Amino acid sequence: MKSEFIMQPPHPETEWSACTGYSESAVLIERILDVSLKDTSICTGPDHMYYLTGTTNGSNLQVWTSADLKSWTGPATVWSLEQEGTWQKDSEGSSGICAPEIHYVKGTFWITYGLNQGGTGLLRCSSASVMGPYQDMGKMTADGQDASLFEDEDGAVYWVYSNGKIARMNEDMTGLEEVPRMVEVQPWKVAGREDHPSYIRNLQVGTYGAFLYKRDGYYYMFCADALERMGSDAVDTFVAVSQSIYGPYSRRYLALPHGGQISLFTGLDNQLYASFTGCGSYSPVEHYPSVVPMLFAGQGFIRPIETAVLEKGAVGSLKPVADFLIRDPHISTGPDGMYYLTGTSDKPHRNFWDRNNQLHLWSSKDLKEWNHVAKVWDLSENGTWENNIYENPCLWAPEMIYLYGTFWITYSLKGGGTGLIKSVSGHAEGPYIDMGRMTNTDIDSSLFQDDDSQVYFVWQDGKIARMKKDMTGFAEDPRKLLCSGGHRVGYEGAFIVKYKGKYILGAAEWNGDKRVDGTYDLMYAVAEDLYGPYTPRRLAVPHGGHGTMFIDHDGRLMSTFFGNDRTAPFRTRVGIVLLGAEEDGEGLCIEPSCE
Repeated sequence: MKSEFIMQPPHPETEWSACTGYSESAVLIERILDVSLKDTSICTGPDHMYYLTGTTNGSNLQVWTSADLKSWTGPATVWSLEQEGTWQKDSEGSSGICAPEIHYVKGTFWITYGLNQGGTGLLRCSSASVMGPYQDMGKMTADGQDASLFEDEDGAVYWVYSNGKIARMNEDMTGLEEVPRMVEVQPWKVAGREDHPSYIRNLQVGTYGAFLYKRDGYYYMFCADALERMGSDAVDTFVAVSQSIYGPYSRRYLALPHGGQISLFTGLDNQLYASFTGCGSYSPVEHYPSVVPMLFAGQGFIRPIETAVLEKGAVGSLKPVADFLIRDPHISTGPDGMYYLTGTSDKPHRNFWDRNNQLHLWSSKDLKEWNHVAKVWDLSENGTWENNIYENPCLWAPEMIYLYGTFWITYSLKGGGTGLIKSVSGHAEGPYIDMGRMTNTDIDSSLFQDDDSQVYFVWQDGKIARMKKDMTGFAEDPRKLLCSGGHRVGYEGAFIVKYKGKYILGAAEWNGDKRVDGTYDLMYAVAEDLYGPYTPRRLAVPHGGHGTMFIDHDGRLMSTFFGNDRTAPFRTRVGIVLLGAEEDGEGLCIEPSCE
């Protein structure tokens, strides 16, 4: 396996490695059949028709037919467990058929299936029509479910099922020639990276729904698994890749968000599609069949087409408000009625991680049209203490606030340490003077002014200290704000905003796993008093990560957004999310609004 994406995966914010690519013309996926159905499977027949099946009532195998993937006829029952079942009825436990798949192999149709109580079987069509009749080929395995067929280029057919098990079938398709073996994936190891995959229980692709596909000499083993991205109930589709059918397979990666168990087929337009049932409350097609075109973004790297939006809600369809590159965006208001935006810049080397030592500022009257104000600080020209610590310092996560009659900007350094600068003109464009170093370690500093005009320095994961009146340092020892139960609100990007008389503490957290296939989410907790106690943390903005909340001119609560995970709607550009904030049984509930 020589694929750069597989062998040396990049940080997930890079667009070329993303699972969901961005397109201005992207639209929300839709159900293709208005029938609640699990484990959707579609295949194409030699008659240039599409055939669909899936888990229905557990008693019958039903098939729908379409010429265009849009208009479907059916269902037609092609096999009945009660009337035609044999060994299936003798199995112990609750009898029922699950996860059927249609395949056209060796000149006829086949239906693979599992039993709810465990075990897999195969049916063979004895006519030229998908409607049957079907011959019961018997029990294939006593264990597992979610069975599938794979025909290799040499004509050999393999039984694929459960969590990635595979075995070659005999010539007459009545059984297996060998003991099934488990496809094992490589563990996640990248030198110099502190990535933390949550999936370390074993080396399997997923937990169920195995499906094998081959393209250009590479075998793609798909499985479904619940990753708990965004803290949701989604089941995602993962894949691992190999140049040998039995492996070794690559590390696994997320291929289809909310896809669960999928099957792949080539359409009459020669486009590769994935058929699936939406899994989880974030899916626009939850419980319903759908298809999405798939593309190969690199050797061994498959993902959905960019024009498909796979996540419902205000964030799933979010679009950038500007086209310049930025991370960690922060928006504040000035006394002139303007909104001011700053954040981590990629200047001067178009790299967020290497000598990006410039601090840039943009302004807007309406949060829609943004104009570059100035480069207001440059460590190579203006830096003092920063250049004594790092040979090539990087300036990260600046935040601006207007107080005491002028503008102030706090910022962080790659490697740790935070600083503060002050506009001596009273104008946003400066010039600025260096107020010195605020902390020796940590990153992601923010300033909060309370109703009594007192200013506080907030940073990293909820650390806070009251500032001196002259803003030259702390007036008290730092302390950490914790949520009830002793948990931090997030691990970086902490800030505080006051809304409806309550203190909202926000911070970024990776959910699912850290910098692999998880989501970089914006979390929050609420308190009546600045120092707490704070409520249990909750999710405010999925994929929101190190965004920050602000209040617009109409008194609405908003959040900035830049996308920093593989399934975000876009990456490294600024977005703005309108938030709703209403009381519920657990306190103030903050969530994206679709207004």
